Amino acid sequence: MKYRSEDIFTPQGFLADVEHNPNLDFLMNIYNIPRAFGVSGFGGNWNVGRHSVATAFVALYWSKYNHFSPEKRDRLTTQALLHDLHEAVTGDILPMFKARVVKNQLAKIQENILQALEVHFDKNLEKDLKICDLVAFLYEIKQVSPSILNPKKLQLATTITQKQQDILFEYGQEMGIRKEKIKKFLKLLDI
Repeated sequence: MKYRSEDIFTPQGFLADVEHNPNLDFLMNIYNIPRAFGVSGFGGNWNVGRHSVATAFVALYWSKYNHFSPEKRDRLTTQALLHDLHEAVTGDILPMFKARVVKNQLAKIQENILQALEVHFDKNLEKDLKICDLVAFLYEIKQVSPSILNPKKLQLATTITQKQQDILFEYGQEMGIRKEKIKKFLKLLDI
């Protein structure tokens, strides 16, 4: 039996029937999708919806921090809010498991949903969006509550936090954003 992404069930029906015309139930399903970070045992009650809203808030702060025009701020914030809509049907998948074929299929689903909403992502904001996404994830990690009475769990949480900071700084460096600038931004957000 061959499985096809079009055969995925959604709150609105089959994906093939709804990704070009999603209703509110379909979109709001992101609040029912747990974050994959939860597999580490520290996920708490975070879901894709909360992550998306956090990313949008970070986008507002990033825009202010960088003195973006109101139009650029609004585009970035919209993109941040909508960046994981495909996860309403696919779930949140850890990045290391997203093979090229999976990434391509996720991108197709995401693009179909965005087209249905008449939203077009600005490619010039990709690096800013990724910074906001990574910062929101770092914020999410720092919101978890490992048992402070269990030094191994506390050490693991610290290690995860440091690794995510390293990923953020490395991405920034690759995109030409100085580490010091990102550190100042994190300090501004108290992350």
